[in-house]
Amino acid sequence: MTTRRDGHDAGGAIAGASYLVREVSNPREVAEVRRLVLSHADSRAVTPGVEHMRADALAMPGPYVAPGGAIWLASCGDVGIGCVALRPLGTGLAEVKRMFVDSAWRGRGVGRALLGALIAGARLRDYTRLRLGTLADMTAAHSLYRSVGFVPIERYRPDELVDTHFYEMELG
Repeated sequence: MTTRRDGHDAGGAIAGASYLVREVSNPREVAEVRRLVLSHADSRAVTPGVEHMRADALAMPGPYVAPGGAIWLASCGDVGIGCVALRPLGTGLAEVKRMFVDSAWRGRGVGRALLGALIAGARLRDYTRLRLGTLADMTAAHSLYRSVGFVPIERYRPDELVDTHFYEMELG
C-alpha cells in the first residue's frame, strides 16, 4: 500500500513534495540504501563503533529481509535521499535501524515520511513494539521520535560504544 504525503492511498509508496518513499524491492534500491548508510558512516567517521555501521551496510539486506524485516528508501527520481530499516528482535518486537536523510533534504519531512512508512510496515508485520537507539547529539532525531510516540527507555543493547539514548513505542 502506498500513502501520499497528504494521507490518501496512492497504491504503495509515500510521496512528498518531490520525493517518494517505498519499501525496497530490488538490488538497485538496496545499492542506494547501502550508499546512503556508507555516506552516514563517513560523516560519523570518528564515532566509536562506526565500523559496525559500515559492515551492516556492506551486508545489506542482511537482517532486514522479509518477512520479518524490511528497508525503505526515500528517493528523488533515481537518487536515494534517505532510508530506514526494520530489524526483528523477538516476538512482537522490532528495531528501527539505519535511519538517515541526506543533509540537503533534512527539514523537508523526509525523515518523518520514512518513519511513518516503517511504523505502518511494522504494524502490517504484527509487531507490537518498536525500539531504537540514537546518538545523544542527534537532537532533531530525538524530537522526531518523541513526536510520533517513542518514549525513553533504559539501555537494551549493552554493546553500545557511545552515548546512545534508547526509545520504545507501543504500536497497539
